Amino acid sequence: MRRTFKIILKLGVLLLLILGIFIVINYTLLKRVVTYPANNEISSTEWYTPKAIIKGDNSTNYTLSDSLTIDKTVLEEISSYAENQNSNALLVLHRGKLQLEKYYNQTTKESTSNSMSMAKTITSILIGIAIDEGYIESEKELVSAYITDWQDDQRNTITIEDLLLMQSGLRVDNNVQNIFSDVIGLYMGTDVESTALKIPLSKVPATAFEYNNANTQLLAIILEKTTGLPIEQYASSRLWKPIGAADAGWWLDKEGGMPRTFCCYFAQAEDWMIIGQLLLQNGEWRGKQVIPEKWISKMLTQSTLERDYGYQIWLNYESGGNREKDRKSPFLAKNFLIDGTHNQEVIVVPQEEIVLVRIGEKPTSWDESFMINKILTSLNRKKTTSID
Repeated sequence: MRRTFKIILKLGVLLLLILGIFIVINYTLLKRVVTYPANNEISSTEWYTPKAIIKGDNSTNYTLSDSLTIDKTVLEEISSYAENQNSNALLVLHRGKLQLEKYYNQTTKESTSNSMSMAKTITSILIGIAIDEGYIESEKELVSAYITDWQDDQRNTITIEDLLLMQSGLRVDNNVQNIFSDVIGLYMGTDVESTALKIPLSKVPATAFEYNNANTQLLAIILEKTTGLPIEQYASSRLWKPIGAADAGWWLDKEGGMPRTFCCYFAQAEDWMIIGQLLLQNGEWRGKQVIPEKWISKMLTQSTLERDYGYQIWLNYESGGNREKDRKSPFLAKNFLIDGTHNQEVIVVPQEEIVLVRIGEKPTSWDESFMINKILTSLNRKKTTSID
């Protein structure tokens, strides 16, 4: 009996020791999991530390237009809708003129927020710029050309384009209840690069669309390897300063570590509107081609595996696509969408030169087409009236 007790005691001590080591090694991860601001994950910017600074020069500042081209009652209606849906910011640009700029819930023009997956589009833009500058030969290249550890395993047929189109075949593990899951490691862990590099293949590449945060993180690893710069510095010099944006931040996995490039880009709502307008203008800004025009064309080309997706951006207009469930009625015009969790959105309608930005917490009941269709209906009514 006494011997059995000693064995149990030793096992208990060993388990406590193992638990202690685990807690020490994973202290930051555990702290993040326990303290995560689940009810205000978009607005609680101070929680996301440390951050890398993406320097801008804050030289582009829009002011409300004196002459509205969108009916004022429509603007009031969509503003009311946004406010009732837990929004913090709503901005509408039409033909380059600011029609609406509203902030709610103590949010101001200078406030930043967690972009969630809107950051994926930023990463895609940077890939296009890096290809144009010759750092990367083509998106058709094998990832293993840059991640040499993959050359001798099953992932050696994955291309950069597969990552862009979310068709890499890498395992999708989004179990938020499991602290050892891929999604927890990527979002809360302290070594996002190692986590992404260890994710195994689960499908043959280029055979299925599977939205996976690891794909975007791997794109960032390629960017840093090829350019020789931290991605936040590359983003600042090639994109953020050229468009005159204000300083932004990217959540790091640890002090001096790597940004989580699949999410967590902290920028002002106006600067997301500038990104939308930049894409609308085929990458040109103030007479300079910031993003190669041919890259934007590729970004906005439908994937053969998912009609609502391009290169890390949503193409949000057809029936039968991944996003159809998010709207109650069809869009009245083709559009593309920069999107993040809880409906962080930049919706661009090229036909009418509309850029709409919505930032906020989780809506109670979101209809993705409501605001855009209200605006389009009003503009169509104006055209009909002017013809008559």
